[in-house]
Amino acid sequence: MTSEQTQREQDEILGTRLQQTRRPLRVLGLAAWRALWSMGRGAGATAFMRSPVALAASGHQLHVVHPCPPGDEGRVDFAGVHFHRFRAPEVFSNPDQVLPARLFERTWRYAYYQLYAPGQVMKVARELKPDLVMAYGIMTAPVARKVADSLGVPLIGRYFGNTLSLGLKKRTRWWGNFMERIGFRIPTDAMILTNDGSPVLEVLRRLNVDFGPIHYLRNGLPEGVFEPGERSSGLMKQLELPDNAFVVMTVTRLASEKRIDRTLRALAEMRRDHDNAYAVILGDGPDREKLSRMAAELGVASAVRFPGPVPNAELADWYRTADVVLSLLDRTNASNPVFEAMACERCVVALDVGTTAEIIHHNETGVLIQPEREEDISRVLSDLLRDPARRAELGRRARPFILDVCGTVKSRMEKEIEIIEEVAHTRTPLPGNLVR
Repeated sequence: MTSEQTQREQDEILGTRLQQTRRPLRVLGLAAWRALWSMGRGAGATAFMRSPVALAASGHQLHVVHPCPPGDEGRVDFAGVHFHRFRAPEVFSNPDQVLPARLFERTWRYAYYQLYAPGQVMKVARELKPDLVMAYGIMTAPVARKVADSLGVPLIGRYFGNTLSLGLKKRTRWWGNFMERIGFRIPTDAMILTNDGSPVLEVLRRLNVDFGPIHYLRNGLPEGVFEPGERSSGLMKQLELPDNAFVVMTVTRLASEKRIDRTLRALAEMRRDHDNAYAVILGDGPDREKLSRMAAELGVASAVRFPGPVPNAELADWYRTADVVLSLLDRTNASNPVFEAMACERCVVALDVGTTAEIIHHNETGVLIQPEREEDISRVLSDLLRDPARRAELGRRARPFILDVCGTVKSRMEKEIEIIEEVAHTRTPLPGNLVR
């Protein structure tokens, strides 16, 4: 029976109750991340924790093996999931390194995981005797395949997107990202792949990956959380913003690939004519100090706020405090922060990359900026500052559209559990929802 604490933890992650299985499975999961939260417990990308927690919340027994820093070895239980941690280096390399150093670091870290992880995983497998192996993240696919074959059980890949799509037109980046090229080619009995808005289908075609077992699913939205409403006077006071402030907000991890520099440069241009323009950069990450220095160099330090990471359960109030939510990544902007802002009836301005245009219909559900027209960002924001009626109308149109596209967390996670159970019980590959 689920303890009260476990139930509270599951509610924190899922925000809903899932149907209980009548045929519980023993599932062995592999992850390559040291930290399962991107910005601390309850903050940042939710899908990484939502998927394993949903499996446990449905009544299945799930053990996930993943690396950790020295001193953190051992087992930790959270939300019904049993996490087994073994000492190993971080798998991911520093993206700000010069290319030769980054490739060297990427290679040895990846090789270390592939050579060392199987022994650690098999320690858990011998005791658990799993019915199924889950590869949580593309980096784990080779090890997961080896373990599944050794145990004679099916393998499901649960992949949360890709960065390989950034290399579609850049040969060096394409060949340098050998981890994802290897991982996507590893055969699975089903691949549950997040539709994160990147052109991943083009990636899979280039890799000649079999589309048959791929279940391409978009993240759902929690019911009753991201709702329209008035700007929070409490947050405005906390941020020390004037009542007439025009608030531009980003909600993301503070890392170079998120391109928050574009937000700061656009703000600097706007402030020449609009001294009531402010930027709220919500999140945390390795570029926090770098972005603060950049704001100072641009002369807008007094107009930028860095509140840090905010628990996902509290994000709606922050979205409602924004006049515009910006998403200016190079790979895709069809992401959770965009979905959540749209559900809160906030105007979204996004760079038109990947399949972002499937979500942001220009001048209907938001505003799109072409990648080659980066200089337009400040002009678009200035136009929206002067036209509150247009901002409000774009937000009103966005909400019903995104609710229909994404559906709910409950329906999304029950679909994922259904796929997992079908593969485990039939022990045969399960056709997905893609046609090549």
